[in-house]
Amino acid sequence: MHRTVLSIFFLLWVLSPGMARAEDDVLTRFRDWFSGIGKPKPPVEEDLGARNTFTINPLALSHSQLGIEYERAFGRGFSLYVAPEFAYGRTPETWSLGLSGTLGIRLFVLGTAPSGIYFGPELSANYQLRSQDRVRRRGIGVGLGGSVGWTLVLFNRFTLAAGFSAQYRSIPDLESPAGEGALRVEIVPTPRLAFGVAF
Repeated sequence: MHRTVLSIFFLLWVLSPGMARAEDDVLTRFRDWFSGIGKPKPPVEEDLGARNTFTINPLALSHSQLGIEYERAFGRGFSLYVAPEFAYGRTPETWSLGLSGTLGIRLFVLGTAPSGIYFGPELSANYQLRSQDRVRRRGIGVGLGGSVGWTLVLFNRFTLAAGFSAQYRSIPDLESPAGEGALRVEIVPTPRLAFGVAF
């Protein structure tokens, strides 16, 4: 009997700090809940997944474009992208260099940027330099167009994209006898079947 009473007291002595801590924890939680009544909840940061993509579009090569693109999403339905272009050619008598780039906006009507169905405008600029018989000619042109398409981001790591863009471009014509400043205007269609990474 004496040994049983001692065992019960020992057990209560061991468990009492844990019970006190549990009681304090419940009281603390209730006090925090009560003090938060009527106060706005702190904003919860929403995980929107990958926000950047880097893609390659092999179909652009048929239109003398590099086909590399970087896209950055802002919010759920808006992104900006930039696509640089580069061309260089050389023969024994001449060489030519072309630098250009496209800057565009994508507005997503379905999905969360950069994944979903989109449309948007784009603007391009191009610079060309040509040297023939040690005579250099240069020119600058601009373009305006739009794009529509669909992008799929897989596992927040990989991206596939399909779409189409078309630009109305003024392109420097450095072979024209009119000299520097001569431009030719043309519509540049670019189908898009791209793949790359998302991060």
